[in-house]
Amino acid sequence: MEELNPQETPVARVGAGPRLAAALLDYVLSTIAVMVAAWNGWAWKTVVNHLPGSSDVLAMYEPVEDMLVESGMAEGVMGLLGATALISFVYPLVEGFTGASPGKWALGLRVGFPDGSRGTAILYLRRFAIKFVRPLLGALAALTGLGFMGMLAGPAGLVISMGTLLLFADHKQALHDKLAGTAVYRRAELS
Repeated sequence: MEELNPQETPVARVGAGPRLAAALLDYVLSTIAVMVAAWNGWAWKTVVNHLPGSSDVLAMYEPVEDMLVESGMAEGVMGLLGATALISFVYPLVEGFTGASPGKWALGLRVGFPDGSRGTAILYLRRFAIKFVRPLLGALAALTGLGFMGMLAGPAGLVISMGTLLLFADHKQALHDKLAGTAVYRRAELS
């Protein structure tokens, strides 16, 4: 029997289970980060104040405002919204620059090329832009005033979200992986 060269041995891709576990861990970690940022006043309160409709949001949450401030949350609802905006922007960028979200990193997972080789910063950023198309289009719409981008954000995000079901296929790549030319592996197995 012929022995395989280690370089010819295919690297096993990670499927839905470990990736779901990493996503859940990311949800918990990002929620903790939001709360820490909100309680310490590390937020984009100024940005949130300038967003259209922010006064309506404040009015809606007015009954909660006093409770948040009394509990020690710096700047109340605006601080919480600002912290959420900040963490929602920064947290996914970690994976966009490193190839592993904190949840993936903790579980020993990392993004790479479909052939099992290590990824590059350009690859990670391309995957980030595709995976997070909805918030990116929404942010572009808010910053540029081009409302049609905001209208595209929902359908584009829905397509990418539904594309995660492709993880159950034999190739174990979500739609955003297919479009970006990536796959997820155990960090130790990437060549």
